[in-house]
Amino acid sequence: MITKAKEYFYKKDYKSALNIFKQNNLSYESGLCYLLLKDEKNARKFWQKDKNSLGSNWGLIVLDLINLRTQKLPSFFQTRAFLEVYLNLFLENELIEWSQNFVSCCEFLVQANPESYKFIARALFANGYFSLAITFCKKSLQVFYSDPEAFLILSQCQFLINDLKESLDSINKTLDIAPDYYPAMVFRKVIVDRIEKK
Repeated sequence: MITKAKEYFYKKDYKSALNIFKQNNLSYESGLCYLLLKDEKNARKFWQKDKNSLGSNWGLIVLDLINLRTQKLPSFFQTRAFLEVYLNLFLENELIEWSQNFVSCCEFLVQANPESYKFIARALFANGYFSLAITFCKKSLQVFYSDPEAFLILSQCQFLINDLKESLDSINKTLDIAPDYYPAMVFRKVIVDRIEKK
């Protein structure tokens, strides 16, 4: 039954998923479905039932953030586990205002987890917002100046906007920090091949 609910959820059939989650008394999952159906009131109601759980507590914080209220700081681990996932869900479901509000609370979220810039950059990159992802990668690198993953994401974004020189420079920095980082090694070959074909 729960497997079927997950299938519905991944197909964006949140109403069908919600019915199963509610029948099985899964407050966090029910609240998330309500949120993605744009029903903040019921999302809050279900998350309040289970507000001491990590997920539901995060959900209540998200309800504040999408309304530009920075009241309760999430934990380090909540931010790590959920920030990128929620931003990705908002972008995939074209909840653009919520996405913008969520991202605009980044300085607040960085207080909980300094990697928040990178989590946002990854979600933006995955959804095709390459220029914005570059901005957040650069913010991330101001905090963690030797983060190979942030340089890799930066390089991929630069590559996709056809800034090959900068892309090669960023991937070289990745490999200076982590010479055996396999995804970076593979991607560097892709960049070099593209440059040589020009």
